Amino acid sequence: MSEQYHRLFLRWEVLRGWIPAIIFAAICVSLELLFFYNALNTGFVDKTVSIPIGSWNLPISIALSLALGNALVVVTLWMNVFESTAYVKAGPDKQVRRILYPLRMIRTAALVLAPFSIILFAPYIVEANWFVNAVASVQAFKPTAESFYNWAFNVSQIDGATRFIISQMVAALGALTIGGLQLWRVKGTKNLVRAFRRRK
Repeated sequence: MSEQYHRLFLRWEVLRGWIPAIIFAAICVSLELLFFYNALNTGFVDKTVSIPIGSWNLPISIALSLALGNALVVVTLWMNVFESTAYVKAGPDKQVRRILYPLRMIRTAALVLAPFSIILFAPYIVEANWFVNAVASVQAFKPTAESFYNWAFNVSQIDGATRFIISQMVAALGALTIGGLQLWRVKGTKNLVRAFRRRK
């Protein structure tokens, strides 16, 4: 592996490691905060618990804690996938590898965030009036417009807390699945290279 590939990334402690990590973490937290407040605006009722600290109580939002915990899962997943896929063939020189480094990091971030974001907001998008009207206006969907209206209405009737939890869990599962497929692909490539070397 070391003879044919160069590692683009060494460790997170250096400047070009922790700054992108902080930026990606900020994006994930912002996304979860947007989802949290959007859920509140659609009728979701948050519950808080008070944790006694000395002479005063600290209110902790259960839903917000779940959302921020999910953001931590996505950040950790992105870091692990990027570390495992940050390789490039030995041909490019150092300058080319410096260009490939941020591109590979952005690509990995997109692969993790895209399915997570789509799945996370999907239950709230399909019930929105603009989305229902847009789907109904498409000529190809007109024969099934009534069925879609009924399905969107059923989604909107799901309890707010249940919908919030399902969205968070399924979104995390979707991101983990995509990340796992990336790791499996890289591992399969490494095994193929080793097998080819042994045959030679």
